[in-house]
Amino acid sequence: MGELKHSNIKVGRVIKVIDDINRKEVFEEGREFRSFPISIFYPTKEAHETNLTSLFYPAIHEVIGLFSEVGIKEEKLKEVFISVKENAKPIQDTPFPVVLLSPGFGIDRDLYIEIITTIVQEGYIVVTHSVPYDSFFTVFPNGKAVRQAERFPDDRSQIVTRMQDVCLVLDHLEQWNQEEFFNGIFDTNKVGVIGHSLGGATVFNLAAIDKRISCGILFDASLHLIDDKMPKIPILNIRQEASSFQEYLNAIMGEDDAETSESIAKSYIENQMKMYEHLPKSSSFVKIIGANHLSFSTIGRLVSDVSPDVTKTIQKLVIAFLNEFLKEEQGTYIENISEKNRPLNLIEINGSGLPVNNYYSDILK
Repeated sequence: MGELKHSNIKVGRVIKVIDDINRKEVFEEGREFRSFPISIFYPTKEAHETNLTSLFYPAIHEVIGLFSEVGIKEEKLKEVFISVKENAKPIQDTPFPVVLLSPGFGIDRDLYIEIITTIVQEGYIVVTHSVPYDSFFTVFPNGKAVRQAERFPDDRSQIVTRMQDVCLVLDHLEQWNQEEFFNGIFDTNKVGVIGHSLGGATVFNLAAIDKRISCGILFDASLHLIDDKMPKIPILNIRQEASSFQEYLNAIMGEDDAETSESIAKSYIENQMKMYEHLPKSSSFVKIIGANHLSFSTIGRLVSDVSPDVTKTIQKLVIAFLNEFLKEEQGTYIENISEKNRPLNLIEINGSGLPVNNYYSDILK
């Protein structure tokens, strides 16, 4: 797929809080309105090498304790080295396309740090949004760490809340762009979205109704929860290895009773088939051999061994797709998934989640 460009670009991060005075926070008594932090990752020339725990400042010690409660030790967190400098001076030579990332259920907004930094180093801005009380924890800039709620609304209600959150982020882009600190580095005419799991269903549904979005990437999205209305923009649907009905059913069996699991798997594949039939022809459906549901986030690295080849393929797919549909580098994505350049662990699939031709069937044997 070729070497990633812009290796001289480093990564800065600024944290902000969005308050929605028009929505009440249903999870916290006495809280008058919805409030959630976001992170803006952007190109800079300033480098700072650190480890994963720095992302949780100013509640680092509390978050380390929360991880330890679920068996993830401090040493494991500190094994993940990152290069992110807080409040670094942005590169202001040119506006950068913007990518919004919506996390999976229970996952902190910035625990996708490998893909986030890869995208930024290619010349993009990445904005991640928290989902307080849904995420295992959420750290606010004032040091408040909000734990995950014990009970939740149904999945579809959660997606509506998330869609409203992402809309607010989109609404704020131009406001941040006008700030003296950023000084016009957001190219608000070139906005893409990435979503994992529930976040994937969120950005898919939003892309169908919000014309500000130019392309979308789904990380093993919760396709059983997508709406009937289809986006009219290019969508990259990246699935874990278990992408067909029986494979997916086997993967989720045990999370719910057998009848519920079968119903979810059936809806999942039915919706994927609708997507395959009705999305623009520029869309792409693929699965990655060796990937599971958590392979798309840093959590996967913390709780199990994620093959570097899986991570590398995810990164290169995402960059090729964004370069084609946000930077308008025509033919970039198709070239990168051609038989000549395709990674061996990348399989093109159809709506049923099955390989599209015999070439892939031979690999799977």
